[in-house]
Amino acid sequence: MYIHLGEDLLIKTSDIIAIFDFGLIEENSLNQLFIESSIEKHQLIDIGGKQTKSIIITTDCIYFSPFTSSTLKKRSEMGWIQDSLF
Repeated sequence: MYIHLGEDLLIKTSDIIAIFDFGLIEENSLNQLFIESSIEKHQLIDIGGKQTKSIIITTDCIYFSPFTSSTLKKRSEMGWIQDSLF
C-alpha cells in the first residue's frame, strides 16, 4: 500500500519506520540533532513547509508533512491507496 504525505508525494507504507508529531522536535535536543544530521546528509524532504504537522521516518529519509500524525495513521490503517492502483 501507499500513503499520500502531501503535495504529490506517495510512499510505500512498508517503508515507514515511524510517524511523529512535529512538536516533538522542539521538545527534545536529541530530536533536533537527528533532524539537523538528516538535513546535512540531504535525507530530509520538507513538503510541509510552515504548515508541517508531522515527521515521517522511512528507511531512506525523513519527510515533513502538512498532515497530522493521526491523519496519516488513519490513512495507513484504511489502506488509503492500494498497490493494485500502480
